[in-house]
Amino acid sequence: MPAQTPPEAVSIGSARARLSASSLTSWLRCQKQWFTRYKLGLRSPLRPRQVLGILVEDALCGLAMERVGSAGNGFLKFHDLEDETTACEIDSLDDIKDWILEKVPASAALVLKLGAEEFAESMWKKGDWEEVLVEEVEQMLRSGCEFILEEVSNCHAAGEGQHVFSIPAPCWEMPPHFPLPHKVNSRLKWPDSPYQMGDEMTWADAWEIARPWVKDPRCFQPQRMYHSDRWAAGECDLVLRWDGNLRIVDIKIGTSDSPFSSSIDDQLNFYSWLWNETHEEKCSGLEGWFLSGSERKIVEITDISSAELQAIHKQMKSYPVSTALPLSEPCVAEAGCYWCSLTEMEYSAVVIESPCESISSIPNRVNVRGVIQGAWGPLPNHFGEMVLGAMIQAGEKRVTLEEASPDDYPEMHNHPNGEVIIESALPGVWRRQPRLYLDGESKIVEKSDLEITRMGMLRTKANVEGRIISCGSRTGKRMDGRPWMMLGFHIWDGTDAVECVAFGSSINQITLALRPGDHIKLISADLGWRDGLVQLRIDSRTTRIEIIGKD
Repeated sequence: MPAQTPPEAVSIGSARARLSASSLTSWLRCQKQWFTRYKLGLRSPLRPRQVLGILVEDALCGLAMERVGSAGNGFLKFHDLEDETTACEIDSLDDIKDWILEKVPASAALVLKLGAEEFAESMWKKGDWEEVLVEEVEQMLRSGCEFILEEVSNCHAAGEGQHVFSIPAPCWEMPPHFPLPHKVNSRLKWPDSPYQMGDEMTWADAWEIARPWVKDPRCFQPQRMYHSDRWAAGECDLVLRWDGNLRIVDIKIGTSDSPFSSSIDDQLNFYSWLWNETHEEKCSGLEGWFLSGSERKIVEITDISSAELQAIHKQMKSYPVSTALPLSEPCVAEAGCYWCSLTEMEYSAVVIESPCESISSIPNRVNVRGVIQGAWGPLPNHFGEMVLGAMIQAGEKRVTLEEASPDDYPEMHNHPNGEVIIESALPGVWRRQPRLYLDGESKIVEKSDLEITRMGMLRTKANVEGRIISCGSRTGKRMDGRPWMMLGFHIWDGTDAVECVAFGSSINQITLALRPGDHIKLISADLGWRDGLVQLRIDSRTTRIEIIGKD
């Protein structure tokens, strides 16, 4: 996929602070849904269709990456499995159809196998994976192949098509394209067998020309488009461009009349806008491929402007923040609404005992005095977000300053000389070192009447008690291919909720066994911040987890 160079430190997926297609469509459906999902970060139980959607898309992309007439199945080989389908001569569209559809059953069977494993390993799930039928998956993949074959037929009828691009459509017989190739292990080797076009258009040539850009599963780096100012990002499923008209396609496993299908117009128009912002070649068409209904939907380009999207992004950043649950004014439950529509919580509240405190009691603002030294950034923080940083020193104590999220405090490097006072900084800790985060409520002034906190007395730990109300884990690969894992859960103390996270070695059998309804005490958790909200981080060496019981 023709992606832009991602932030160097990206390691745990897209940053919440950026505008994405999913956050935009959630906002347009229900702003309270957006708040609970993208601001509070509340998860919902994993369902079979969520797993199936991702895997079916991967399998279809794998079929689109096949070299015409080739033996085997690249999707299976990528997962260290063998397939016995043989090579064949291609002389007609029917030959291509027979050849590609012969690979579908093995791909569908692998989707079921991978999905069953992922669903079984999920921390929190609802539904029965056994209800997913291999025949249903095969039909979805056949529908996707039929859409691609329509492009092949049109390409052959045209007698020509564009096929020379700086970043070609990915193919199992060619090396993958990495946005940051210098980060990739040089010992990795890939097949390199270019396709040779004939003098006249053949059916085999038509397949190679019409094959779309897709997300390459071999590329472990983000294959996203990043706005030059880093406030928006997005990742297309599939891009067609053989006829000189660039068309962006989104793949859906459902039908066009499903509850979420109405969002596809906004989703695709966001991709169209972002493509035009990041590429010289402009988007000229949008399509939704609904695999269950074998329906190709043509979406009108609305030419949404940067100003309109920036206004929405600004509204998101200024949305009123509250960690209280349930919401004081629940919404009417619609597509995707759950936490935002609750009138009462599923679990009972707990009695908080010492040394724990209520979530609302965690101090979230301090005022400090010192001399600001050094200046750096924008550089990526530990979430891969580009932020400004500096240091502040008072006596022998030096503490790092950092924007709480991108563009939260752009004036950080424009401060008076000499001793200053920072008002309303967010205290926290990173790798056992105190840190202060600045956002829109923070100020750097020369004089202040507010109470000053000594920097040696900054609050960096918290003890909380409550019920777990949501949980989940994610895995992936860093820029250099090394694996990462993140686990997150939310504790509700009867009034407020707080997000808790664990990374790497802090993820153990205790944290993996946590489930909604558990009565938990978290002692000496690291205090951090995420988009202006408290985020507690588990340090395996200092944080103690006590499971009191279940609701």
